[in-house]
Amino acid sequence: MPVEVGMKAPAFVLLDAVEGERHSLEEALQRGPVVLAIYKASCQASKTAMPFLERIFEAYPAERLTVWGVAQDSANVTRSFIRRYGISFPVLLDEDDYAVSRAFDIPETPRISLIDQAGTVLWQASGFQKQAMAELSRRVAELLGVEPVDIVAGTDDVPDWVPG
Repeated sequence: MPVEVGMKAPAFVLLDAVEGERHSLEEALQRGPVVLAIYKASCQASKTAMPFLERIFEAYPAERLTVWGVAQDSANVTRSFIRRYGISFPVLLDEDDYAVSRAFDIPETPRISLIDQAGTVLWQASGFQKQAMAELSRRVAELLGVEPVDIVAGTDDVPDWVPG
């Protein structure tokens, strides 16, 4: 059964692709909300979405918001993807069994979820929609009690929608 808005996010611990550090959803939620993007490097919607997630990561206080990618790829492919798309937030490896992807029962990639400190999924989107990215930024700002950042400004060359 897919994880839907209003449901608890499945707990997980994964290693990041660059540093090999262990990351726990439970520990991240102690600091604040989490933006989680489960993606596949070969997916055009994932390629389009990740720079917008980077903008969110850069726009809001890292000590209060965690942004993670969860890659459905090998460590080498993931590290190459990180370099190619200029990603500076942690990207975690979903291991060979895709445990996190299966736990969330995602319909397509990327599957982007906003999880509040209680572990509840507040917002989700699949594929890429520019307006959804703008909405995510607004929802993050609301949770953090700060002014929203327009992360879609200056992206006229990016399509409004890319299917996942």
